[in-house]
Amino acid sequence: MNKKSDTYHHGNLKEELISIALEMIENEGVEKITLRELGSRVGTSRSAIYRHFSSKNDLIQSVFIAGFEKLDKAILPSLQNDEYILTRLFNMGKEYINFAIKNPNIYRLLFGNNFSNEREESCDIEDKEIACGFHYLVAVVVQAQEKKLFKKDDPMKQAFVIHAMIHGVASMLIDNHSHIKENLDEIYKMSFDTLSSGMLLK
Repeated sequence: MNKKSDTYHHGNLKEELISIALEMIENEGVEKITLRELGSRVGTSRSAIYRHFSSKNDLIQSVFIAGFEKLDKAILPSLQNDEYILTRLFNMGKEYINFAIKNPNIYRLLFGNNFSNEREESCDIEDKEIACGFHYLVAVVVQAQEKKLFKKDDPMKQAFVIHAMIHGVASMLIDNHSHIKENLDEIYKMSFDTLSSGMLLK
């Protein structure tokens, strides 16, 4: 029995399929994914795949969860440390943008429109376990309010505003807006400073 068969025998086929799907999306684009092609690359039958995923869209829903987990892994260390709150938020944004730079196709899938229905079905922003990165961001905003650093307001809305700013910079960067690419550090710092100053309690 080969190594992959051993892996599948121990019940890891679903995780392997999701991992290979993420690699295909990043290297070739989501349009290249079919269950037939995925089975060929993993070395298993379509019937084995259908035991885990009923369709490509079913697979994509699981890919969304794995993709957001990958993003959370990149940004959570910045949010969870004990540095000054604005430093934590600033560094979180930098890691978020770095994730987009390193994983542009996965990033476009996570936040783009092509599979928005699948995203909404699989990734509920209200679910603190699925959207843990966003909810850590909300928690940091709450801390900023409690320390009288940020104005009192709906912390989730404030978190959305922070996310929107960072997302805008990241999206323009990976879509090759040259003025962003050539001045990334300066533009990000100016954007962050402008946004945070609007939230600061004066």
